[in-house]
Amino acid sequence: MRMLRERPYFFLLATLLLLVVVYPILHETAGSRELYDVLRTLVLLGALRVIFAERRQFISGVGVAVLLIGAIWLGYVFPGRWALPLVLALHGLATLFFVLAIASILWAVYQKAEVSADGVAGALCAYMLLGVVFAHCYWFVETASPGSFRGEGEFGPELADPRRSLFALTYYSFVTLASVGANDVTPVRGAARGLTMLEAICGQFYIAVLVADLIGKKVGTQLASPSPQAVESVAV
Repeated sequence: MRMLRERPYFFLLATLLLLVVVYPILHETAGSRELYDVLRTLVLLGALRVIFAERRQFISGVGVAVLLIGAIWLGYVFPGRWALPLVLALHGLATLFFVLAIASILWAVYQKAEVSADGVAGALCAYMLLGVVFAHCYWFVETASPGSFRGEGEFGPELADPRRSLFALTYYSFVTLASVGANDVTPVRGAARGLTMLEAICGQFYIAVLVADLIGKKVGTQLASPSPQAVESVAV
């Protein structure tokens, strides 16, 4: 508990890594969709801890978190498509929530004068949350205009089902963010292609700015604290 208070980004980073690394490995096993939704719920809880750090804000944020978790598990309670408008609204709220999380993390990291392990973890969390935000944007595009993305192999049936397509689009989002490229999920319409180009630009720009900021802080810290050899030479 003490570590979570002193380093709030580590729990969120751990949940994001589980979402990105562990789930794809277990994707073809039984209960994979349920596992994916559990991991998404943990990511929401981790982001809630980061955004609403103060007690008063945290209590108010619990209500938002309940709505967001409802967006994940509503499909199990109401499997019919009549619930889709409500799911769209809740996914929109989740997207805004993650945008707020990214802004809060980057602002907190930027305010730190020195480079720390928690700051690096926070910057990595914001980078990975950016992939989650674009995944939700892709999901909106595909749900509003089915066929905006074409899936090959196992991703073909998944993209046809709004309740399952978010995983395929999350995978596509992260490989686009890292400029790796994915041949098994392809944007075929204008809105999907435009978002893809925007995410690729944001991914490269983020890395460039992040590295420049970390190097600048590291150099500034070293210049502000002279080495023991320099202190001895001045004393002599």
